Amino acid sequence: MWLAVYAPERVDRLVLACTSARFGDPAEWADWAALVRTRGMGAVAEDALEKWFTTAFRAREPFLRMQLETPAEDYAAGLEAIGSFDFRDRLGRIGAPTLVIAGAEDTATTPADAAFIADRIPDARLVVIEGGAHLANVERPDAFTAALLDHLG
Repeated sequence: MWLAVYAPERVDRLVLACTSARFGDPAEWADWAALVRTRGMGAVAEDALEKWFTTAFRAREPFLRMQLETPAEDYAAGLEAIGSFDFRDRLGRIGAPTLVIAGAEDTATTPADAAFIADRIPDARLVVIEGGAHLANVERPDAFTAALLDHLG
């Protein structure tokens, strides 16, 4: 989003996948960051996977391992960055043809979050992937890739 607004010459087409223009209350993200700093990645790794995937998705082990191997301070800083992000007032400045993808079961960045983005970017198109959550590209790769290729092709 930022690149499409501040360096539009670098963006021919834009895909915004499983994201939001604002990720909720910054204080909640700061609380999560504090938890990670005090208790480590084990305190949040399972919770993250619950948001990333539907209950039907079973191949979680590599993603859990990735979470647990992430340095706690790096993850905490990322949580704080997410908490401070608010791009809602700049969406209308995006001029590139934009595809917004959401997982129908995404509770982290909901289909409503995606619709908010698509409604505010001129001529954006929204695709909601059934049976997918936050990592819809992992859980529903065929549907995700088809939407992506249709937009980029």
